[in-house]
Amino acid sequence: MNFIVRVALANLILFVFIALNQVSAAPLAGLENINLNAVAAQSDSVYQVQQGDTYYSLSRRFNIPIDSLQTWNEHKLQIGQTLYLSNPSIRKKVAAKPAVAKAAPAAQAPAPQATPAKTTGNAAQPARTAAPQKAAESTSASPAPGPTTAAYKTKSRILVVPFDPHLYFSDADMEIARQSRIPLQNVRHVFRGRLNAMMAPDGYETIHLLGGVYRDSVSELSRLYKSLNYAYADNKQSRFNHQPSVKEDKGGMLNWVKDQKGKLGIKGQPAVLPVAQDPNKHFGVTVKDPNFFSYFNNQYGIDYYVFINQFEVQTIYENCLDRAAQNYQRDFTVHYSIYDSKGELVSGNKVKVPYESNINDVNRIVRDSMPNMAKRVLSDLPTARK
Repeated sequence: MNFIVRVALANLILFVFIALNQVSAAPLAGLENINLNAVAAQSDSVYQVQQGDTYYSLSRRFNIPIDSLQTWNEHKLQIGQTLYLSNPSIRKKVAAKPAVAKAAPAAQAPAPQATPAKTTGNAAQPARTAAPQKAAESTSASPAPGPTTAAYKTKSRILVVPFDPHLYFSDADMEIARQSRIPLQNVRHVFRGRLNAMMAPDGYETIHLLGGVYRDSVSELSRLYKSLNYAYADNKQSRFNHQPSVKEDKGGMLNWVKDQKGKLGIKGQPAVLPVAQDPNKHFGVTVKDPNFFSYFNNQYGIDYYVFINQFEVQTIYENCLDRAAQNYQRDFTVHYSIYDSKGELVSGNKVKVPYESNINDVNRIVRDSMPNMAKRVLSDLPTARK
């Protein structure tokens, strides 16, 4: 009996050993069927088009102007297509550049010309020549020339600088977060991101560093903030904006309160407004880095810089719209500065949008207030050439 048990145990051990060897030697199931080219291997050179991609979504995703993407890819966009994220003609010139070599004798046959570059799912690779040499090509977004440099632009460009998160002041975030069902710290980021996205004037190419997918977007924005100084300054109206400046006088604000009370069906006079802050000043920005404008001009081909300096949310409890409902006036204020590529101040001002304190849905606030806010800021830019 013991002999039988020992033989059975030995056979079982041998069977397990053979099975383990077969499993380890076999390839992973389905691995050979994975199409590596179907993976969105994103670099700063090419991208493989996926289902659902549009020129607009890719422009926002890679922070490249739409018309540049269309020109570089002959206005074609198909699933599986290799989409160029930089000028392909420049890439071909770099790939076909011959190696430096000594002159050959006159009787010697000329070296064969470089064949066209072969394209893979990740990037375009230069073809072999008689004297092969690798083209020095970086996948970083920082070196020039790049996809956003001045050499390839067809329209004037603006660089939008979102407000520094530290320059956000609000007395209503707790109410907005609770009503919108989002974390408290997310309120400022919603306002920052939505306002930044709306800064896209017609006729311009807009460069957004906030939310860009380039690896250096975060470092660019950090470098930019370190180059700035903030302080209150006198308002400067843009010479391009011929509309009369809006003065934040007491009478105008009282009239707005009366209109709001009329919409709500409330009778009676509004509460007396307190003395407002100086309407002739705004929270402005100056550039302390002497290389700031030359760097970003060369890097992105910028014509105008739109700085969003500060964002404020302030509830005016002295100005009551409806005491029974505890509905007060709430102001959303953005301070901004616009510079040209030479570093000259085009305009510096602030936009104040009055609102109701009882409306705390962040999506509704953005929908009701920010389009007009962005439009008033961008009205200080010159009319884009068509």
